[in-house]
Amino acid sequence: MKKKFLSLLLAIAMVLSVSQSVYAEETSPPATRGDIVDTLLSAADAYNAGIKKEAIIQGDTEGDLRENEPAKKIEALVMLSRAFGKLPEPVGHDLRIGTFGVKFTDVPTWAKGDIDKLAKAGVLTGKADGTLGVKDTITITELQTIIARVWALEGSHLNDDFYGAINKQWLDKSTIAAGEFTSDGFAELQKQNNDNIEKMINELAGKQAAKGTKEQKLSDFYATALDTKNRNEQGIEPIQKYVTAIDGAKTLNELVQADLSIEKEIGLSTLFQFTIIGDAKNSSQNALYYNGLSTGLDRSSLVQKDAKAKEAYINYLTKILVLTGEKESEAKARVEKVYDMEHNLASVSLEPHEQMDVSKIYNPYTMEQFDDLFKDVDMKKTLELMKINKADKVIVMDLKLAQKGAELMTETNLEVLKAYSKVQLLSSTGRLLSDGFRDASNEFATALYGVSGEKTDQEIAVSNTTNTMSGYLEQMYIEKYFSPEAKKDVEQMVEKLIATYEKRIKALDWMSENTKTKAIKKLETMIVKIGYPDQWDTTLDAVAIKTYNDGGSLFSNTFAVTNAYLNNVKAELGKPVDRTTWSTRAFTVNAFYNPLNNEIMFPAGILQAPFYDVSAKPEQNLGAIGMIIGHEISHAFDNNGSAFDEHGNATNWWTDEDFKKFKEKNQNVIDFYNGIEIIPNILNDGLLTQSENVADLGGMAASLQVVSELSTPDYKAYFESNAKTWRFTTTKEITAYLSTIDVHSANKVRANRTIMNFEQFYETYGIKAGDGMYVAPEDRVSIW
Repeated sequence: MKKKFLSLLLAIAMVLSVSQSVYAEETSPPATRGDIVDTLLSAADAYNAGIKKEAIIQGDTEGDLRENEPAKKIEALVMLSRAFGKLPEPVGHDLRIGTFGVKFTDVPTWAKGDIDKLAKAGVLTGKADGTLGVKDTITITELQTIIARVWALEGSHLNDDFYGAINKQWLDKSTIAAGEFTSDGFAELQKQNNDNIEKMINELAGKQAAKGTKEQKLSDFYATALDTKNRNEQGIEPIQKYVTAIDGAKTLNELVQADLSIEKEIGLSTLFQFTIIGDAKNSSQNALYYNGLSTGLDRSSLVQKDAKAKEAYINYLTKILVLTGEKESEAKARVEKVYDMEHNLASVSLEPHEQMDVSKIYNPYTMEQFDDLFKDVDMKKTLELMKINKADKVIVMDLKLAQKGAELMTETNLEVLKAYSKVQLLSSTGRLLSDGFRDASNEFATALYGVSGEKTDQEIAVSNTTNTMSGYLEQMYIEKYFSPEAKKDVEQMVEKLIATYEKRIKALDWMSENTKTKAIKKLETMIVKIGYPDQWDTTLDAVAIKTYNDGGSLFSNTFAVTNAYLNNVKAELGKPVDRTTWSTRAFTVNAFYNPLNNEIMFPAGILQAPFYDVSAKPEQNLGAIGMIIGHEISHAFDNNGSAFDEHGNATNWWTDEDFKKFKEKNQNVIDFYNGIEIIPNILNDGLLTQSENVADLGGMAASLQVVSELSTPDYKAYFESNAKTWRFTTTKEITAYLSTIDVHSANKVRANRTIMNFEQFYETYGIKAGDGMYVAPEDRVSIW
């Protein structure tokens, strides 16, 4: 448990394309040489004006073009090279995500020049054996995938790649800051917010302030965060007694007692992960949820035993164990057993797309049943010692994971559980200890995710201060950087979008009046939170913050704060839910829907340019923050939020016929966003991203309708503002990782694929059949 829970039930939302045939799942027949040249004449015309058929396809010595023969892959690629002519040199984002440095072993001499050109452009991928597969046949779908890569590289024709064309300049100039994983509009704005927070912190640093004031606490916390000398001298001293207790455990009970001592003193349990939030079946009452044992790698990497991820993870855990005094060979042997244990846990755990499904994550156990689940651990006593026993049930969020974890929690597995507990402790606290732990973490991020560079000590200190002392900093931030005018203007926008959503529900032709009435009731009772909470949290007032000279440390200060928040949360167990509390910080650049409260939340941090600007055209604001507002509203009616009523209770408010139609429409959305290439050989998962895609479609439909009701709507301003909202760059490694765990479609996919469903887009830009952005009307999708 930790400060301000963002449970799995909280639908977080920040809220490439070529023609429809590119993404068809059915097997396509091999393309003929004639098919290839016809496709290329249409695809390349905007980039190589006046290109002629004879410049693309060449015949044999007798002039026979053999247009009816199946094309070999090498022939198709050479024709593609000829059709597009000179290609831009990859820079910025294209240089990050392309495939470079590949030397194919089967390219004939006559084709080498063209293949080298395409390889230099980063648009070709080969086989595992190092060949290109030159003698293979090729389908039009496969060809169009490569064409889409070229369109993205060109970035000059929005009819083929709207996102790429609108954001081309930004993408080409994009960089990723040292130690960061990504860069995008959200990250840029968050950095601006962080810079402002840093200024506020620096204004306080070194100044004398009365003991117990927020100024003293902020200044002294920052001082300990900056004090690398004392932190490094301490080494693992802050956690030494916990490490000793774990290492010295002779029985499972002794290990459990060691863990409970850690939990009591710093609020961190390595073996028992619980959450306290509203009961999904009685959302007005706080309930106890059990999360199960956690893993250090994502589910996909563990289940598939990804070799690269395994090596990086084992190296990382080995290094942090060595920092506690273990011999490297012994540490590695222990870590490999931990890896096997986590593989077993991941193999039975819910898939990412299931982790928001209330039918799968709501599994109530009586206290007796929960105790019986653990054969060798007295869970009743454990809950009592953790001070979370004032409940009549425990809601298990991942049933098979909990069962597997309980099965592993035996005397037989004591040694691996000790190793697991220890690496959990070190992973959770290492950032507050000596630099060796940070170095190990940085090396892990570089090896697995391609992260380049490291953050400075000052950046890390500001980040630690911001994360831990946010209760004070957000108050100061609001006073200095958020205007009442902005709050009022966004409130009016939300009111307009909710009213528009109601009109859209009333106009639905697939939903009965009975279900419409209940959907509208949910809209009418939706809680709206904008900017910042009406009352500030006072938890920090009771926490003492000390410098190293006064006996404090970065470690002790951090856990003094987190434990204070944890104790407050524990005290809420079994009590009524306070729906006025906020689950995020006021300077956060994001937006949220919480189905348990039926609430939408827009922190002040996101209510500024480029997402919202009081001086911008209404269409620009509606394309950015307006679409995001509509997106959050739509989460109340996506495949997950639709399971909750207006009070936040998981209950069925649908007629059987309406729900059947709803599921069919959701399947159409899954199919529409599935299998789209994000970067070479990395595809979007329509099932994983289903709920966010539904919300994107609903958000755009509602905000676009508001635009259409303006006196002289500027659709260009709307669509281009929206495309700029999603500009994004990262490494190939992070792209691959996100494609397996992120419930949002890749930014390019959510930008391009969503606007394809709206007629105003086609009319505004003259999109026609044959353009990359074209989807036939009968193939477009919508729900709300």
